[in-house]
Amino acid sequence: MGEQLKKVHYFPGHMKKALARLEPYVRSSDVVIEMCDARAPLSSRNPLLKEVTQGKPRCLIFSKNDMADPLVTKAWEEHFLSEGLPSLAIDLKKEKLVNSLKVLFKKEIEEKRAKEEKRGMKKQPLRLLVMGIPNVGKSTLINNLAGRKAAISGNKPGVTRGEQWIKINEDFITLDTPGILPMNYLEEEQAIHLAFLGSMKQEILPIDDLANKLIDFLRINYPKSLQKRYQIDNLTNLGNEEILQMLGQKKGFLGVGGQVDFSKSALTLLKDFSDGLLGRYSLERP
Repeated sequence: MGEQLKKVHYFPGHMKKALARLEPYVRSSDVVIEMCDARAPLSSRNPLLKEVTQGKPRCLIFSKNDMADPLVTKAWEEHFLSEGLPSLAIDLKKEKLVNSLKVLFKKEIEEKRAKEEKRGMKKQPLRLLVMGIPNVGKSTLINNLAGRKAAISGNKPGVTRGEQWIKINEDFITLDTPGILPMNYLEEEQAIHLAFLGSMKQEILPIDDLANKLIDFLRINYPKSLQKRYQIDNLTNLGNEEILQMLGQKKGFLGVGGQVDFSKSALTLLKDFSDGLLGRYSLERP
């Protein structure tokens, strides 16, 4: 499988255009919020964003914190803070982010207010630019800030198609942007992680190979997740194909002659993993 996944060119034309479109928004923004998936903070970050947002105050928001291994996430927060990048791990469906951002960007808000007062201007909200790869939670974050469904969101790549300026309150106005993946070639491990998370269309990678990679990862790191979700015991005595066969039998994925449809089994496993139904896990550690 190595050669099949060794390098994956994934930079559609619309994403290249989006990167060029972002430059004027970056120039007009006051601060930048970069989002990453708490389960894979390295693979789900775009190295190009640092270059594009050079010189702007930034923070890193870990989305889907409720799906990640809490001890590993804590280690990541400490890691990025040591590099001078403030980060917050939150459950966007339960926790409100507005007050945390007001504390985090207190200096920027005060400086903006001072300039406005000096020039006799009316108060203007701080312009937040929300950036990140597809399916990392940008629209969900904006809906969290706004307290309403202000941005379209969905658990699949490419839901947000264009920029949306959204008023949060007197302190913040925010811009939701299309997801952008790196322009270069993705290494095998990064491509696999993004496919696991649903941030890259799984169809561009071999589904059977992905499922095998996922089972291998779970065997080593979270073996009880498969046992609990699919009532499969004694994993050490089963091969990957046997696990997928048992999953297919339990789910009723049977074709002609009662044979298990392994593709359906593999897709179910990957979707359950992406949706957090196998438990809290982290693909990467600092």
